Amino acid sequence: MLRRPMARLATAVTAAGVVTALGAATAVAAPALSWSGPSAPIPGAFTNSSPAISSVTFPAGGGQGTIVAWRGRGRAGHIFYKYKVPGLNGGRWSTVGDIPGVTSSAPAIHSYVDPLGNDALIAVWTGPFDHHIFYSQGETQSNGTINWTGATALPPSVAYTPTVTGPTAWFPNNANVVVVAWRAPYDHVRYSVGTPGFGKTARNFTWSASAVVPNPPTSSKVHCVVAPCTSATPALAEVQTSANTGTMYIFWKALVGDAIFYSTATDGPSTNWNHLAWSDPTQVPGVGAATSDGPAASVVGGLFGPLLLVYKGPGGLHVRFQTLTGTTWSPVAFVPTTSTAVGPALNGGTLATTTPTLAGNIILHFFS
Repeated sequence: MLRRPMARLATAVTAAGVVTALGAATAVAAPALSWSGPSAPIPGAFTNSSPAISSVTFPAGGGQGTIVAWRGRGRAGHIFYKYKVPGLNGGRWSTVGDIPGVTSSAPAIHSYVDPLGNDALIAVWTGPFDHHIFYSQGETQSNGTINWTGATALPPSVAYTPTVTGPTAWFPNNANVVVVAWRAPYDHVRYSVGTPGFGKTARNFTWSASAVVPNPPTSSKVHCVVAPCTSATPALAEVQTSANTGTMYIFWKALVGDAIFYSTATDGPSTNWNHLAWSDPTQVPGVGAATSDGPAASVVGGLFGPLLLVYKGPGGLHVRFQTLTGTTWSPVAFVPTTSTAVGPALNGGTLATTTPTLAGNIILHFFS
């Protein structure tokens, strides 16, 4: 099994949750960290969908920084990206790049180290016509470019991939796999696990059959009787719990109403990646813990937390957040001087939002 360096993982974790279900006695506490920003709009980054954000690493002194991807405006937009790392472009934002493919919803992007030891990225998105899920693998180059593979659909063996919202992607801390999750037909929260190849196939993935996040439903809809349902893109992430074990979290907006739920699964030496064992759904507590779009979450301050959960409120344009330390949730609070009409994106303590304007600029905020 290929494990990524723990220092690099610290910037790649994007998730939230707790190891056990919250009981009636769960406490709340004020957030320990604070927000700064907003940044100036990222030049040339315009979208009317949710942005995507990840860490990115370039070889030969390029260094590690941030990459932002987005759907171009229009019914079926191209997938564009810009990055900012200290050793390239004078530490400024790069020119606009284009990932091969078009999408009708927000893309997702995530960094990892491939089986050959190369710094890499995976981008995933929904096709604009058949609504199947596509992906492309990118390798960063010392000259500041990213070499992307052609757009590839998840194979027919991955059933129920059509989705009307964008997918999400997460590389577990302790396994060389990627988990892609989406809002599936019949509104279930569904996922597939991809394993990268070796040698000449290191840029390709072998995908597991898809499965739903099971256990009691969180909606009264008839088709949700065997599993939870959602009306938006779910969020995947993980908190490290020991040297070689972590707890993955999947968050989603309820199909009916604005409540946020999550389930957990173990990432460790005994994990069966063909059959993840998810916990019963738990509702995020707190007055105002509600959203009208997909949430975003991340660990800040190190792999072991605290956790940061961010979401657009169900009324108006405000962005709300909560922190989780151990099993203690903070009250709901507002990200200052931030507004959005779509769901936010989060990588570590860096928040990306789309301004609710005709242009749709991408703005960054920072939690530290």
